[in-house]
Amino acid sequence: MSYLNDIAAIELSTLQGTFSARKSNVEAQDLYYGPENKRECPCDTCPMAAACLEKATECSAFRNWCSKGNYKDADVQRLLRVA
Repeated sequence: MSYLNDIAAIELSTLQGTFSARKSNVEAQDLYYGPENKRECPCDTCPMAAACLEKATECSAFRNWCSKGNYKDADVQRLLRVA
């Protein structure tokens, strides 16, 4: 019966060696969190921010800021759409 403990110890040591010998693939991957924003959110200074929040709308400037990180000043409050 003592050989069962020896086999269990060998299996445990080989499994531990397998896991510790592997290199993680996650370290080598670059994580992409979206565009780096060149400007602050257009909603921070917009007088219609509260109205857009209530109606769940977004303007062209906000959509461009979310996708590209930049927007034109003329696009603020322009082309409102339901989000």
